[in-house]
Amino acid sequence: MDDFLSYTVRVILIFAFTYFAGRILPKKAIAQMTAYEFTGVMLFTTVAAEPLVTKVTVKAVYGLGLIITLMLLAARLSLCNKLVRIMEHQPSVIINNGQIDARAMKETSMSMNQLMGLLRQKGYDNVQNIAAAVIEPQGNLSVIPKAGFRPVQPDDLNLTPQPAGMCLPLIMDGQIIQPNLKYSDLTEDWLVQQLARQGVVDFKSLPLVQLDPSGKVLVIRSDAVERQ
Repeated sequence: MDDFLSYTVRVILIFAFTYFAGRILPKKAIAQMTAYEFTGVMLFTTVAAEPLVTKVTVKAVYGLGLIITLMLLAARLSLCNKLVRIMEHQPSVIINNGQIDARAMKETSMSMNQLMGLLRQKGYDNVQNIAAAVIEPQGNLSVIPKAGFRPVQPDDLNLTPQPAGMCLPLIMDGQIIQPNLKYSDLTEDWLVQQLARQGVVDFKSLPLVQLDPSGKVLVIRSDAVERQ
């Protein structure tokens, strides 16, 4: 029983520390990893699981802290232009003016099948329609189509588009998002008044309320609220 309780405590402690340690890592380390970030994450998981086998929790906590420090140091060093070639991969142009660079394909260990799959994901199936395709340092494929095959732009039609923006959630699951209200320089009283104009008496039943770029309040009601 004591061993089971001790093991449970170790699992909880390591889980909590690993979680908070992971929050310290850059977002890019989770989504699009560079070589040093990938190395750090692989070691991170190994060291984090060590106390579950060896029962040496303090040693693992120290190891995790050391790995995070090294990853943050490497991230800071990668900002230095002189060290970029050492710390990160360089972009590789694999298609130039509709022609595939076989040497670049070999250097990036990318097969023709993989390349065509990535191009199809970008909406292109004809290599000759592409002005340039680049494998970025994080492994993403950037595609620049030739002028005749790019999407139509408002300038092509002599149109002036409306200013673009982002809808900002003001209420989620019945809770007012105070930081977003403050960011928009709005007050809770103003929001309640705007909801009242749209017939909303109790905003706590709303799943989502957004503020669009023009300043209009958008109320999204759930089916359950509509039936009531």
